[in-house]
Amino acid sequence: MKIFSKELFKLEFKRSFKGLLTWSLSIGLTMVFVIVLYPMVKDIYSSIPAQYADFLDSFGGIPHNILEYFATEGGLMLQLFGSIFAVLEGFNAINRDEREKTVESLYQLPYTRSLFFRTKLLRVFTNVLIFAFINYILSYISFFIVKESIDFGQFSYFNLLNMIQLVIIAFLGFGLACFLKPNQKNMIAFSIPFPLYIISVLSTMTNNATLEKLKYLTPFTFSNPVDILKSSATFEWISFVVFCSLTVVVIFLSYIRFNKREFMV
Repeated sequence: MKIFSKELFKLEFKRSFKGLLTWSLSIGLTMVFVIVLYPMVKDIYSSIPAQYADFLDSFGGIPHNILEYFATEGGLMLQLFGSIFAVLEGFNAINRDEREKTVESLYQLPYTRSLFFRTKLLRVFTNVLIFAFINYILSYISFFIVKESIDFGQFSYFNLLNMIQLVIIAFLGFGLACFLKPNQKNMIAFSIPFPLYIISVLSTMTNNATLEKLKYLTPFTFSNPVDILKSSATFEWISFVVFCSLTVVVIFLSYIRFNKREFMV
């Protein structure tokens, strides 16, 4: 059985390349800007009054090195904006054809619905990997620019988990588009990352044991940069297993739905 179509993959990748490059460089250069500011802001951190330091503890506390600084100032930003990119990648893989009125010509190509589904899903996966890799490289180069040494293994570990989290968000966006009526507006895709991100933030800011358990309801928990790069917390395997399993189920159901989908010409 043919797993995917190279011709269709090239077509899909070409259509998405400009957006991929724009998002990757925009967020990647933002990470560069954040990192190169470290020599200037570390003196600011050292002069923060104690009463404000307690407030900052809810957001990771005062960083003591550049990797902790990246976790609190860059990593959290990368998670949020990266998830927006990812969910739009997944959602638009299905929704874009109807929005741009290319359904009739595209789906007249000699491919089965199943082949379209697998190829589109592979393209989404590839784009997310490229996005994550570009941000990883640009961030890593920035540490050399400011001449600060880092724990390469720890930094790579965070980026690996963050990439997995982005793939999960992208696939959930892909599934959402399959289940919604054709030609929906992109904004509806934000209903996936924003609530999950807010839940993650709230669960870290509370001292209530019950509310803290909300962290298991979001994939941002197992890839939290503060936990990984600053607090060295144990791996949140419950969040990881729950959302990996959920993603597999969503993709399976989306596959069935896509094969029965009525496209809007």
